[in-house]
Amino acid sequence: MEEKKVIRMDEHKNKNKVHKLSGKKILLGIVAVLILTVVIIAGTCKTKQIKISGLSYYTEAEVKKAVVENGYIDNSVAYFLKCKIASPDLLPFIDSIHVRINRPDTITVEVKEKKRAGCLLYNGKYVYFDKNGYALESYEKKYDDVPLVTGLKYDELVMQEKIPVKKEKVFSYLLELTTAIDKYNLPIDQIYIKEDGNALLISDKITVDLYNKKDIDIKISELAGMLKKVKGKSGTIDMKYFSEDHKIAVFQPKRVEKLSKEGIIKLVYRI
Repeated sequence: MEEKKVIRMDEHKNKNKVHKLSGKKILLGIVAVLILTVVIIAGTCKTKQIKISGLSYYTEAEVKKAVVENGYIDNSVAYFLKCKIASPDLLPFIDSIHVRINRPDTITVEVKEKKRAGCLLYNGKYVYFDKNGYALESYEKKYDDVPLVTGLKYDELVMQEKIPVKKEKVFSYLLELTTAIDKYNLPIDQIYIKEDGNALLISDKITVDLYNKKDIDIKISELAGMLKKVKGKSGTIDMKYFSEDHKIAVFQPKRVEKLSKEGIIKLVYRI
């Protein structure tokens, strides 16, 4: 009876050894597969081409340069995974990026740009600022659809810092204006901020006095038709009496074009 018990214990030990060996082999197999996968990726996924899409203002060359200089990994899979974990900060007005693998040697970086609230002319360069009033970029070139903002009072500008104006709410107002101008594709060259904080819009030889901050989206949408009516003329569109219910604007020509019975120069457009 004792011999039979010893045999059974030995058999149990042998079974445990078999299980332990099989577990080690599985673990070693997994490690080997991972190493092999890394070697294959490193050898076959070396990036040869970077494509850029979604640009509004930046050039492809500017974004490619920023990609390479900010934590770039010369491997499509590795860079894709890196950007999934933590997206790099490329340029001041890039809100986010999405990396897509086209082929093992080609990636596409899809860019989403932030809205530029406007630009200032400072020391011979155009300084672009965001909706919070931070001066983020300085260029000699001016983007056509970013209005030049004048009339703001400040002593000096420091890049990456907030523009030092007394009324900081002016920047959210400017963003509202530029968003509406862009939405309705208005040819506005300049936004002049008056002492009272309200804006004058300048389009070629026409000045638009918005009068107040009410109904901005409606005013800008109606301006598209008004500007077409006075194209080629010189003067001011006064929106003092404009409201959502009474869409009236008064055009005052710079030169005499029409005299009323009272001798006042007025062309009234009722939309």
